[in-house]
Amino acid sequence: MASLPAIGAMQDPLKWNLPGWRIEQRFDNKVLIGNWYEERKQFERTPQQHNSTHRRDYKFHTDARPDVEIRKNAFLTNKGLPKDLLFGHHGKAYSNNMISLYDEYYNRRARPDGQKFPPVRSWDSKSMTWVPEKIDHPLQADPTNWGLKNEVAERQAKLEKEKNISDYLSTYSLGYTEKPVDARVRRYATARDSSTKLHPVNKVNKNLNLRNATANPHMPQHLQIRSPYVI
Repeated sequence: MASLPAIGAMQDPLKWNLPGWRIEQRFDNKVLIGNWYEERKQFERTPQQHNSTHRRDYKFHTDARPDVEIRKNAFLTNKGLPKDLLFGHHGKAYSNNMISLYDEYYNRRARPDGQKFPPVRSWDSKSMTWVPEKIDHPLQADPTNWGLKNEVAERQAKLEKEKNISDYLSTYSLGYTEKPVDARVRRYATARDSSTKLHPVNKVNKNLNLRNATANPHMPQHLQIRSPYVI
């Protein structure tokens, strides 16, 4: 078979040495198993210690002592201010401030004598406001008790009491409340021996019908004595 004629760049033998024209196949006889892709990126530690700019320029001073003022300022900065300085600017003026404006206005909580406002406010030329302002003088008194705290306390006490109760007691036994003797209903009835509804012989009810058959009113002539060994 005749070969194809060399046309264009194929005539130049130097083109085969260029990287764009020559592609070499790379083969490897190793089998890739497991997490080979992740393991190839692992960093291998070596005993070699590299120097840094800080390590080269640092000069160790044996007689140096830390500055006490710098350490003190850094300690105070990290610790921060105590809560008394953040929330205690007015002392204990708001320690008993447990009543909201909603509770005061809608529930009509009356103010004590020492906290009542004057009937007419006055104009303060320094602050350019009418004083006193109600929002600046909240009501100081105990919070409104709706009974929720007592209910929760009773519920917790009941749960603590139930922990010591035996597991063999039923709900009826725990919830039953014994009634006093006076609350019981008194019943009056004729004695069984004096009742006219029973047969005088065998004391069987005269009106007792067993499957539409009247009970035998006569006493049996012979009594059947059972052996004590027969069960």
